[in-house]
Amino acid sequence: MRDLTVDTASSQGGALSPRPAAPPAMAGASATPASFSARLHPDLASASHLWRSLQEAGACTAYQRLEWVESLVAHLMPGSGASLLVIEVGDAASGRPLMLVPLVRLKRRGYSTIQWLDLGVCDYAAPILAPGTALSAAEAAQAWDAVRAVLPKVDLVRITRIPQDIFGLPNPLALLPAARTIPLKASGIVLEGDAETVIKRTCSASTGKDIVRRRKRVASLGQVRFVEARTPEEAGRIFDVLLRQRRERFRELGRFDLLDRPEVVAFYRDVALRSVPDGLVRVFGIEVNGEWIATAYGLEHGGAFHGILLAIAGEAWKPLAPGILIAAEIMEWSRRNGLTYLDFTIGDLPYKNSFRPISRDLMEVAEARSLRGHLVLGIERAQVGAKAALQRHPALFERLREVRQRLRRLGKTL
Repeated sequence: MRDLTVDTASSQGGALSPRPAAPPAMAGASATPASFSARLHPDLASASHLWRSLQEAGACTAYQRLEWVESLVAHLMPGSGASLLVIEVGDAASGRPLMLVPLVRLKRRGYSTIQWLDLGVCDYAAPILAPGTALSAAEAAQAWDAVRAVLPKVDLVRITRIPQDIFGLPNPLALLPAARTIPLKASGIVLEGDAETVIKRTCSASTGKDIVRRRKRVASLGQVRFVEARTPEEAGRIFDVLLRQRRERFRELGRFDLLDRPEVVAFYRDVALRSVPDGLVRVFGIEVNGEWIATAYGLEHGGAFHGILLAIAGEAWKPLAPGILIAAEIMEWSRRNGLTYLDFTIGDLPYKNSFRPISRDLMEVAEARSLRGHLVLGIERAQVGAKAALQRHPALFERLREVRQRLRRLGKTL
């Protein structure tokens, strides 16, 4: 933005398209094996050396980066009742590691389940792959059989929000016979060309003009800064503002916010402070005359920026659409730093549509492993079907959602 003072330093990012070429195979590696072995690591520490090696040389999503997972395990595992299951899958003949599959075992009300290592803070589920590990559907099924053989006994195994590829390599989970597309989608935009013209080339003409107009209105109010946190102290201050803004907004809407839980706040803060200035997490804000009007938190990984948290100031600033303004600034920041993809991740917040994102299907694998698991899975799928039916009648769906929000607000005031 020409009218802004930009407080940021350039960081290097690798080139990335939504589906880049697969990385080269590991030196000396043979073709993908026809049989697989699997072993369960006793804890995260025992797998961390291999994890970091595969992460750096192979392929994983931002949510499977070790630094993200270490904070997750430290802050969210205690008190969750979850048991960590990190499974190493390898070539049965040579023992060569091919992937890590991070899962958790959880006790639910009346049944037990194995899920992805997620605990509410990971938008995508994908293994950490060794270089060149591109399995066919048949090989993925064989590898999953090896994983299943070392899993503890549970009623239900469910892995959700599975992307179909991992930086150009097929996601083995998406190839499984049990994998099915879910209603939830991810979305994002490819970034090309100069940072100064990326909005004009990426967005619709009306959106581009609207951003220019709103920027001028904000600039007319005084000193405006787009800030990328470059020290732990600055990241902590902006994160505190984001937390306050988000809580105020969610209370207005009567919606549950995961960040109402202290351990979740501690997780996001910890991984941010450990990342600054050039690690996984990026924290941004737009400040006008000393007041933060928008804040954002996301991950930079593999040449892409993944937006996670976005918050805006109160009612007085809403006509200026600060959420769209900070998204535009992050888009330009991404291009200045060599990034080629802006990932809006999951959800359908209205501001995303202003940028004409491309939607991508996500998948789920659900396997009942007991009679109780079959009953639970049947009930849950019936509920999903009922919700989908309601959504085909928007007026009724919106009315029921309003009633639910009012009940939540009422509950908080009692």
